[in-house]
Formats: sequence, structure tokens, C-alpha cells
Amino acid sequence: MIRYLKGKLMGKTERGIVVLSNGIGYEVELPPTTRRLYAGKPDGHQVELYISYRATQQQPAPRLFGFQRELERDFFEELIDVSEVGGSTALDAMSIPVPQIARAIVNGDTGTIKRLKGIGEKKADMIIAKLKRRVAKYALLPEDATGSPDEQADFKAEVRETLVKQLQFKPQEAQRLIEQAMKEKPSVKSAEDLFDEVLRLHK
Repeated sequence: MIRYLKGKLMGKTERGIVVLSNGIGYEVELPPTTRRLYAGKPDGHQVELYISYRATQQQPAPRLFGFQRELERDFFEELIDVSEVGGSTALDAMSIPVPQIARAIVNGDTGTIKRLKGIGEKKADMIIAKLKRRVAKYALLPEDATGSPDEQADFKAEVRETLVKQLQFKPQEAQRLIEQAMKEKPSVKSAEDLFDEVLRLHK
């Protein structure tokens, strides 16, 4: 199972790029946001992608889907867990930054979701119903797909705001859980990791 790929840009395809790694050219499909990053890159450009490897009974030929961040890949895999949302649909739907999509799901914003490519009203309702409680942490990703997910001025404040405004935690409870999470796992350095630790404690 391929989960990460590092190599050099060998060429571009209609839906992504070809990555040359250890003498093998891997065809990788990319979401529109990532595809735009490579549009002007020359062959030989260094490539590092987090990979979602998909092969099913209906489509046994393996497909590689590539993402700039691990959490973007994880979000894609949340999307394809929704009935009637396959790999191509989920990939095309990621035409705007992941945190915008995640916020729309958490807020029940059907209008934004159904405007994504390949997502009509029925699928938008299904996505919100299935993922509303599962994708809040993805709203914490920075929207600049080339930046570092750890470059956040005050990740504790971001997590607190997400817990209170999007998941309806009481402010005191959110603060208590954040302090407990930081005490139990002081190595946490990003909003995403802190959010996961808080939810683990809350179970």
C-alpha cells in the first residue's frame, strides 16, 4: 500500500502528474487545488505527496490520489466513505481549500457543498449528515496549500474556538479539555494534533 511518494516530476496528465521515483513512473491524480500548484512546474521538479491508494472490485486497476498534506489525504478518505461519493467525485469536489469545505459541512451549509463539482443537493445532504461530527479538525488547516500546517500563532485559541462555535462545547469545558490535553501530551505542537487529543479525552 503506497501512502507517501517522493520523486521528480516526469510529466503532466489531464487529472494530475507522473512522478518518477526509483526508476518507476507513477501516475498520480490530484485535486484541482494541488493540480494548480504543478501547472507551471518544469519536468524534474521535486515532488512529495501523501497518497491514497484505491483499488476496488468494481475498479481493480489501482489508482493513486496525491495530496500536499497528510490531513488533506485523510479528508479525501472521509469523503469517499460517504455512499455514492467515489474517488473521482471526491477529488473533483476538492476544488476549494479543504478548511472551507470542512467548515461548510460542520455548519450544515448545503449551498456551498452542492456547488462543488459533482455534488448535487442529495449528495450534499448525505455528506453533511455523515461527516458533520467528523471533520471539524480539518477546518483548522491553513488555506495556503503550500504552507506548513504547524505555522499557527496560537493553535490553542483556534481549537477552543472550533470546539465552542462549531461543536457547541461550553467555553469552560473546552478550556478544561485543552489544558488537560496539553498536560497529558505536552509534545503537541499543532491545532490538528491538539484537537485529536481533546476528542480522545472527551470520548
